[in-house]
Amino acid sequence: MMKTLIRTTVASLLLIAGAVRAEKAHSALQPQGMLKQHVIRLGLDTEFGIPLGNYADANSVGGGAVVTGEYGLIDMLSATMRIGFQAHVDRTIAGVSSHVNAIPVLFGAKYYASAERQGLFGAFEMGMFDLMSSVSRGTAAALTSNDVKFGLGLGLGVQQNQWNARVNVHSQDVGNFGSAMMITGGIGYQFAGL
Repeated sequence: MMKTLIRTTVASLLLIAGAVRAEKAHSALQPQGMLKQHVIRLGLDTEFGIPLGNYADANSVGGGAVVTGEYGLIDMLSATMRIGFQAHVDRTIAGVSSHVNAIPVLFGAKYYASAERQGLFGAFEMGMFDLMSSVSRGTAAALTSNDVKFGLGLGLGVQQNQWNARVNVHSQDVGNFGSAMMITGGIGYQFAGL
């Protein structure tokens, strides 16, 4: 089921990227308009997250928002920063409810397939995840913990003008790599260039 979802998402992104590339004329090598190459682009992304593997036993689906920053280094490569919040609903198994909310603070790189910073892009990120866990049973007081972990991830997306759509796979704790995997997806908008 999850493999089918991932394949469908990747195929859709590739088709959208092809359509964007076919629509756009390749007359200029530099970006046009408000977002030129050597500026910091600020934006806001939405995220919908699904925990994978063992992580799904302690966490459920969630959503959030991420403030983004992107600085063009060369024609097709940017340095990125993303800071946000992901809230997750409770996962209840055998009367025990748990969830793990996260505050990601990530730094990385974004590589565009086109020098115009449009169409298909790939991303790599690493940084800190502030994981806020809560476990409760019945009417007893919830047990909570707050752990800061090092994580990393890969993403694939499509950029068109200031809008983007993106899918990421992150490990929110590299020390427990396979037990803290999360797939996220969402849309974003770059609203300012400094």
